[in-house]
Amino acid sequence: MKTRLTIFMGLVAVGVGLTYWQVDLVSPAVAGDESDVAATATALPALSGEGETKYEYVGNKKCRKCHNKEYKSWMETLKAKTFEPLKPGQASEAKQKHSLDPAKDYIKDEGCLACHSTGYGQPGGYFVPDAADEEAVKKAEKLEGVGCESCHGPGSAYIKVLEEIKKSKRMYKVEEVYAVGLKKVDESVCTGCHNDKSPTFESFNYEEQKDKGLHEVFPLKQREE
Repeated sequence: MKTRLTIFMGLVAVGVGLTYWQVDLVSPAVAGDESDVAATATALPALSGEGETKYEYVGNKKCRKCHNKEYKSWMETLKAKTFEPLKPGQASEAKQKHSLDPAKDYIKDEGCLACHSTGYGQPGGYFVPDAADEEAVKKAEKLEGVGCESCHGPGSAYIKVLEEIKKSKRMYKVEEVYAVGLKKVDESVCTGCHNDKSPTFESFNYEEQKDKGLHEVFPLKQREE
């Protein structure tokens, strides 16, 4: 039951905050509507809880320094809200549908956090804070939901390279950044959560759904094709 629960929650959150990949969703303005949560309870790219990495997670604000437009666009997607369904009383209809307790608090469930937070269990990634430690709580909150690094990989190294590129105004190829931890967003990223381990899973067609529910993408002036 625990496996069933944790994976489902990873999916619900995914639907509520990650992307609209599994199904077409309504406007993020109504993302809290339980019917929408149920429709999107299907799992999203959870790079965070799997395996180990030599790079560390640094948080969305670091990415925002150079990608403010993308950040603002991401804030309007369901990805940014994937942590909410883990809380008591949230996504009640979807939870009841799958025999989960709507009143239960799932924010400490390891299986759920793998898909509902950024970098859970990895260096610099999400951790369950001591509620009495205000500083720790604030730090953890910045890693709730499916953030930039959930899909693009931990940024401790590639952010430094990109900052140097921006400062020097030189041109670069994306392979240079892949070499220091940037993830190529492909099908394997999506299926980290969009998979048949989820009790709500029906199907996932990467080619049809890969562009749904994403933040806007703006041209990068210094990147060479």
